[in-house]
Amino acid sequence: MDDSTSYLRRSCCAVIASAVVGTLASIAPAQNRSAPAYLQIFEASYKTLERRAPDIFAAGYGNLWIPPIGRADQGNFSVGYDQYDRFDLGSPGKPTMYGTETGIKQSIDVLRRAGTGVTIDLVWNHNGYSGTSTNAAERNAFAAAGGYPGFVFTRTDDVDGDFHGAFEGGDLNGRLAGLIDIAQNKNYQYIRNPVDPADTRNLPAGTVSLFGRLANVPTEANRRFYQDRDRAPDRMVFDPATGEANIPEWDFTPGTATTGDPVTENALGYLMRNTRWMVQDVGVDGFRIDAAKHMPTWVMNYLDRAVYRSNPRTNLDGSPRHVFSFSEVFDGNRAFQQQFIKKNINDANPGVIGGNRDVLDFPLYFAMRDNLTANGLQNDWRNIKNASQDVQDDGLANNGSQGVAFAQNHDGGNSQPHLGNVAYAYMLMRPGNALVYFNAKEFGANRDFPTDGRGDALGGLYGDRITTLINLRNTHGRGNYQDRTPTNDQKEMLIYEREKSALVVLSNRGDGGYDSRSITTAFEPGTPLIELTGNASDAVVDPFNDFPELLVVNNDRTVNLRVPRNKAPGASGAQHNRAYFIYGLATPQGNLSVSNVSQTIAGETPTATTNGTARLSSIDVVSADTFNVTLNTNAVTLLGVQRDRPADGDRALIRFNSGIDLNGNGVVDNVNPSSTGYGFEDFTTINSPGYNNANGDGQYVQEIDATDLPEGMNFLTVRAYRQRSDGGQAVYTDCRKTIYVDRLDPLSSVGSFQPWDSASPQNRDLVIRSDDKTADKVHVFLNLPANLTDAQILALVGQGNRAGDYDRDLFKYGYFNVQSGNNVATVVTYEITGNLNIQRHSGVFVANARGAGLGDINGDGSFTTSDVANVGGAFEEVLYSRNAQFNPAADLDAN
Repeated sequence: MDDSTSYLRRSCCAVIASAVVGTLASIAPAQNRSAPAYLQIFEASYKTLERRAPDIFAAGYGNLWIPPIGRADQGNFSVGYDQYDRFDLGSPGKPTMYGTETGIKQSIDVLRRAGTGVTIDLVWNHNGYSGTSTNAAERNAFAAAGGYPGFVFTRTDDVDGDFHGAFEGGDLNGRLAGLIDIAQNKNYQYIRNPVDPADTRNLPAGTVSLFGRLANVPTEANRRFYQDRDRAPDRMVFDPATGEANIPEWDFTPGTATTGDPVTENALGYLMRNTRWMVQDVGVDGFRIDAAKHMPTWVMNYLDRAVYRSNPRTNLDGSPRHVFSFSEVFDGNRAFQQQFIKKNINDANPGVIGGNRDVLDFPLYFAMRDNLTANGLQNDWRNIKNASQDVQDDGLANNGSQGVAFAQNHDGGNSQPHLGNVAYAYMLMRPGNALVYFNAKEFGANRDFPTDGRGDALGGLYGDRITTLINLRNTHGRGNYQDRTPTNDQKEMLIYEREKSALVVLSNRGDGGYDSRSITTAFEPGTPLIELTGNASDAVVDPFNDFPELLVVNNDRTVNLRVPRNKAPGASGAQHNRAYFIYGLATPQGNLSVSNVSQTIAGETPTATTNGTARLSSIDVVSADTFNVTLNTNAVTLLGVQRDRPADGDRALIRFNSGIDLNGNGVVDNVNPSSTGYGFEDFTTINSPGYNNANGDGQYVQEIDATDLPEGMNFLTVRAYRQRSDGGQAVYTDCRKTIYVDRLDPLSSVGSFQPWDSASPQNRDLVIRSDDKTADKVHVFLNLPANLTDAQILALVGQGNRAGDYDRDLFKYGYFNVQSGNNVATVVTYEITGNLNIQRHSGVFVANARGAGLGDINGDGSFTTSDVANVGGAFEEVLYSRNAQFNPAADLDAN
């Protein structure tokens, strides 16, 4: 390769981000490692999350943070913080703004397959706006409708029921943004998801509908929101926060909805049960705690109890994967923030409840906002680099022990760092947790809330600055943080090293030019360091070739570099907000290929309107039972002048999804959650590292048994490591591909065929279920003759017989004047690959529709000789048509 741009761009591997390292959410990130970043993605439906899973995978995010998933109070276009029904996640024909319960579960399953966890906003502080009026008639109407599901709205002895009063105030008891405030200290015991109408312990049920809603009406369907308590507890625990011992805990058992046993509980107990249900039934991995500042701190101990050992998904080595949460505490006081942090789970003593929670790093956010402004004279790095919540627990400001760093979020508006690119570069390369905020704008570009985010968070229309940083965080974000800034330059520049992995060079100046410095490093003399962001080779940042793209460590372990400023050199230089370089060790270059690819589904071209929803990644389709994954690496010569033999690589690993046995030895080869190889397999078909070969070229091949992979999207990562003999930690290159396995035809079945109006039973909706959830579109026909060929059926397919989307796995088509009897549904199911399946579902019995049923061949409502005689539509005519006709009333045996 003849220049560093070639090094960065020509390799399909080098610019694709790395995979999740270790667990989806750990108790505390290793002090020398940057945990995989969170993507806060708002204004995106569950369908969009699933569609963009290949892009989220390619970018290398370890977790998503999405808005509250329960039914909102102010309608189906609410973001969701105005909670109405926490157990209603959307249902067929009645979705929330984001989708349905099936939709969120399916998107979580696909994202987990991609190695990405899902964190949701958890709202324990408040419900919605309904019932907050001081007008007695309005409050009485809401009470008559049952109030909020799961809460008692009013009592004879307490007009405010489970809530604080309208005239209470302060951070803890007042109504945040006018939302009704939950009083977690009240202890009113009820069955809060009523099942049995005769149970006197039930919440008062709604009797008069308001806005089409009735709350707290008993129904057997509510039983699935309870655990089965007719068996022994799953565990007995001790809670040191309250001193309670021998607390029984039952886990939810998804798929056994009829076994749950309703129990009485207070409002806090209801919130705890809902939270545990979301982990165990919905599949949520963690929580962002909304408005934690507005609840008593003791409430957080009950959150710990709700989620302790609740995650049924263990690590590959069998160790528990603990639910990780972080709180929104809108305050810059680190000591105050510290009250909401608890990381004391001891797996050696599983009977003792512990916490695994952190906070959003508001102290750091405020410092970046106030010191990365448009006024370069005002900015001061000294006010940023020791500001993080990270310093509060152990006195070390940048070891990643606590705090979730962020530079903007959905609440922030314009209150964010002006030098946003610099802020993200600083924040993302530090140890610990960090997040990037993305507004997909699926529901409109001009909504007042939530605010705008980084349009480049997944790459695409607005460039790849953030995805490049995410990649570098993952591949080079290891090694202890070491401040390398010269003593006299602390205000205007910051240079820090991830020890023996990378140098991060930053400036807060708003003028043009640069500053030349020589700094000390921990790298071995002679080590080449390549600029990895692309800024040093960009004509906007460096129009006069002032900045070196390659540094070589001097004999005294120093390097000579130039620190860019945020305006290009020269009088007419552009303000570019890109005064950051990252010099790091070169990692292997190469090309990843997959054999037996039957087709490639191209990525979409985003527009300003579709930037949030368009899938960028191409998808290779494999229909064969086996295929090969091949990584070819080549000898690395930086800028065409600096041979870097360790960058040829001395090993490579392969992983599909979150880790499965690919090489047939019966186990996953690497199961240590703290290892960069977690979930990866050794190459066994061919394993020839470039570092071991005289010409520097390497090859790694693994034959894959496609029958071991699920149908649909699968996520391939091949990780190639730089050879390290200098005592430094692993740095590597990831190559990634999304593979769609399409060996089998899509399977569908009839879900239901019910009237949409009980007064007109002959008019019905045919609902088709995609059994394997691979269906992209479905076409339906009713009572086609059985002698039609597949070609004849496909010739009938058109927009007029396409069933509409009804749920993530359901499609619906309406029919008028359906005849009673054993109807036949012919279903043509398509996948995104174009693969299709034609299925004929006989015996779809319909009663009380048109005609008297089986035997009433002419559908006149009576049984007469005309149903048998050789007249139009009679049985004899149907029989002798030799399957050229079909009549539901004549198919007596439903065959």
